[in-house]
Amino acid sequence: GNEPFVTELSKWIFHERGHLKAVNIRHHKVGETDEPSIYRINDELEFSVEIYEWAETSWEPYVADDVQLQFFMMSPYLLKTLANDKKGLYSTSFRVPDVYGVFQFKIEYQRLGYSSLSLSRQIPVRPFRHNEYERFIPVAFPYYGASFST
Repeated sequence: GNEPFVTELSKWIFHERGHLKAVNIRHHKVGETDEPSIYRINDELEFSVEIYEWAETSWEPYVADDVQLQFFMMSPYLLKTLANDKKGLYSTSFRVPDVYGVFQFKIEYQRLGYSSLSLSRQIPVRPFRHNEYERFIPVAFPYYGASFST
């Protein structure tokens, strides 16, 4: 009566099933392939990770639709559900918030019957440099005119 239950429970306990691993964690600007050491506010980023599940004898692609990425600094600034390609690759793209500081890419994945997955990558985000702003802001044209007329 309890043999199938005990068999599945022992497989889970000894990591013969339901054991998850993440590999190839990557992040980069859209259109590039290299991972920079620092990002700038409002950069467009792509994040990807491959997740696999141990299936008794080999690692098989893990397929789920509830894996989420947090872009985190003290609290989550961004929470995105990762799209999967049914082959274990999870990815998303987003714009860096208009806040600078030290952020983390975080995945905290917990699902009943599977081992938990906890990933974290730290990355600094810098503001615009003084020469990266627009020289003349259109909203300020009345002030420019006033300064030249006096």
